[in-house]
Amino acid sequence: MASESGITGKERDRAKEGKEWLLLLLSVLVAFIIWLLHSLSLQYSVFFEYNLELTSSLEGRARSATSEDVLIIRGRSEGYYILRQRIGRRKTLRVTAPASSMTYRHGDVFSVGCESIKSNIVEALGGSVELEFIVSDSLDFQFPRTASKRVPVAPRTSIVFDGQYMPLGRIELRPDSVDIYGDARLLETVDSVMTETISATGVDGPIQGICPLVPVRRVEFSEDNIFYSMNVVRYIEESMTVPVTPVGVPAGKDLIVLPSSVRMTFRRIFSSIQYSPDDFVLAVDYDGFINTIDSEMVPELISAPEGVISWSIEPRYVDCILLDSREDGQ
Repeated sequence: MASESGITGKERDRAKEGKEWLLLLLSVLVAFIIWLLHSLSLQYSVFFEYNLELTSSLEGRARSATSEDVLIIRGRSEGYYILRQRIGRRKTLRVTAPASSMTYRHGDVFSVGCESIKSNIVEALGGSVELEFIVSDSLDFQFPRTASKRVPVAPRTSIVFDGQYMPLGRIELRPDSVDIYGDARLLETVDSVMTETISATGVDGPIQGICPLVPVRRVEFSEDNIFYSMNVVRYIEESMTVPVTPVGVPAGKDLIVLPSSVRMTFRRIFSSIQYSPDDFVLAVDYDGFINTIDSEMVPELISAPEGVISWSIEPRYVDCILLDSREDGQ
């Protein structure tokens, strides 16, 4: 006889049995996941296969090449890393080797003994694998002949300084030039290489860092990254009237400067030192005057106190008049 709810006892038993099976399956699944995570966290000793990209400094040849042979090593690593290595395409190790470790074979082919670059391989593994031994004896690489030349590195910057702060000199790059490799006709079109944009805001002190170079299609660089530094100082701005002095005037000549003094505005490193007009020497040169067709000259700052960063004068030009001088008593 059916119960008042319309569900028989057998149906209730089947529903209960179904829930028990579902709970059992979930328990098995959770147990499997826990076992898998634990297993993947353990260390295993296995064989690994890698493609090897070698960078060298062979004169007159390509900077890097990838071996057609496979680098085989034996090492210990976590199951997570091993699983990633087994999935997808074979991974590539990028190592650098000196030209002295390479043996010329024929044509463009050079051979490298794996043991001779063992430390480089360990570095390329980056701690992911504890190297036990290298199975491969040596690998062959093709380094085709290519042109090269050295070009300067040009910085690309976007730097905003805090109030009353400015750079002391230009940004410095190390190295400031790199070797580039590629087709000779292509290299003729490359006069310099650029850094990625060096960005900073609110700068109120020296800055430094490492910046990559902007790639050039079908051209390789001897350096991938450039170290940069810039000295930044706090400054104050001052103005004073400074006389303009003619220099190099021969005997028997007078060089008259109009106006004889100009207003100099300069920025200097912040300090309590006080400057006077006598600390500056603004001059116009006699030889420069006679070699110009114009009577106007731009005064040159011959001497300034240490700590002066930049300067300007008003007016920018002065008029010069050359006269014969008179000896006293005549």
